[in-house]
Amino acid sequence: MRSRIGNRYNWIGMVRAFWVVTSPIEFLMALGLHRVPATATVRTPTGKVTLKLRNYESVKTIFGVFCRDDYATPASQPAFFLDIGANVGYASVYFLTRNAANRTRCYEPDETNLECLRENLAPFADRTEIVNRAVTPTTGETVIYRAPDGKHSALRPNELATLPQNIATRAFDEVLAEPTPPGLPVVLKLDVEGVEEELVKSVDFNTHPRLTRMLCESLFCSALIARPHSRDIRNGYVEDLRFG
Repeated sequence: MRSRIGNRYNWIGMVRAFWVVTSPIEFLMALGLHRVPATATVRTPTGKVTLKLRNYESVKTIFGVFCRDDYATPASQPAFFLDIGANVGYASVYFLTRNAANRTRCYEPDETNLECLRENLAPFADRTEIVNRAVTPTTGETVIYRAPDGKHSALRPNELATLPQNIATRAFDEVLAEPTPPGLPVVLKLDVEGVEEELVKSVDFNTHPRLTRMLCESLFCSALIARPHSRDIRNGYVEDLRFG
């Protein structure tokens, strides 16, 4: 979990787990004892979904996304979701299961995550697209630094991300400008291991009127955006920005 077990958001997530996860005791034991089951099945507004786990980071992420509700999204309004930093797909599965009309486009640069990502999104193949590129301020090529767990791979080397890999890039501004399904508002989820602010600074959000909401794993992106918006903080670490 992102913060200590005593954090109130985690306690709320544990209570929710008894409804969300089909085997909550086993799941919470795996969370507490650092075990890694092969799969976890969660209840969603569109039915039960079984998720493949890659490692212990997967257990923590499923808890955050489905139990702690880090990206809480209502089922009533269909939308098109840009999942930048998709990892193995848990956020995209969450968005796709809010209703049967939501769609996603996933950007994931770490090739070691792709097999698990594709498997988790296979039931939604007609409503999702996977792009194996890094999203950066400019289009071209760069080096990402892979972490063995696949969760903490980053554009900047750190104690967890040390394995260099060349990867094609797509400019953040171009990603936001790409065609999306007509009639669906665009929601952006941004989790790029520490370069969220760099990406946000590279874009004039006034030129992207289709974007109605941004979920950003940073507490400082709001101040960098000139386009009028409201700001909430979800579970202590996710900025939830709504554009008017």
